[in-house]
Amino acid sequence: MAIGLPGADSSVLVTSMINGQTLVDLATSLYGRPPAVWGRYFGGWAEYRHLRENQLLRANNIRVLPIAQQTNRVSGSFADGSADAASNAEDVINTFGAAYLGSQGGKVLMFLDVEGAPSLSAPYYQGWAQNLVTHSQAFSQGAVTLSPCVYAPQGDNTTWSALASACAQGAPCNGAWIARWRSAGGGPLLDFAAGLVDPNVTIPCNVLLWQYSNDCHGPGGFDCDEINPDPNIQAFVLSQSVLPPETPMA
Repeated sequence: MAIGLPGADSSVLVTSMINGQTLVDLATSLYGRPPAVWGRYFGGWAEYRHLRENQLLRANNIRVLPIAQQTNRVSGSFADGSADAASNAEDVINTFGAAYLGSQGGKVLMFLDVEGAPSLSAPYYQGWAQNLVTHSQAFSQGAVTLSPCVYAPQGDNTTWSALASACAQGAPCNGAWIARWRSAGGGPLLDFAAGLVDPNVTIPCNVLLWQYSNDCHGPGGFDCDEINPDPNIQAFVLSQSVLPPETPMA
């Protein structure tokens, strides 16, 4: 039985309160330790608010995994993907600062949010992935490289096929975050079984995380995630996620 490190993601701020506790408090109670990573959104209505969230995450040694939230555009064109990537890259770099990200190693995973409606198109992913890398490097004057990844439902064969096609044509992909819920409302970590988590389509990257349950403490709470227990993959995820800088609470 292999169980990985705990993680969480939310569309609301980690400082949000439920019954007098922050989401971080609630996740720590669930897992018996703080999550290693927390997925938060960039580029959409659920935007990460660093002045309010940085300090709580840093105090608990929780690293941010950026998620690109232009979910209704992912079936679009190469040009759509390229334009969105530039906006995503600038958002992440402006949020944390190029110098700070560079001091942390300068490589950061970013997950394209695909919820299955619509599914991903290969041209959109090509444009997004290629420009995420090049624009992040140009905008940060070489200090930061954002590494493209995909978050999507395990059963969305259209998305995984599009990803495989785009990568076969040269688009980079540094990992997948799979949504396959085994329960609703949260729960303890589960055995990370490849046969359960892997997509039906062969993908050209490792599965980095598994979202195994949704809506822990309701829709205003958080989703439950698990980092792949492979030690090399765990080290990869932790080294390319962001421990927020010291930021006084706003």
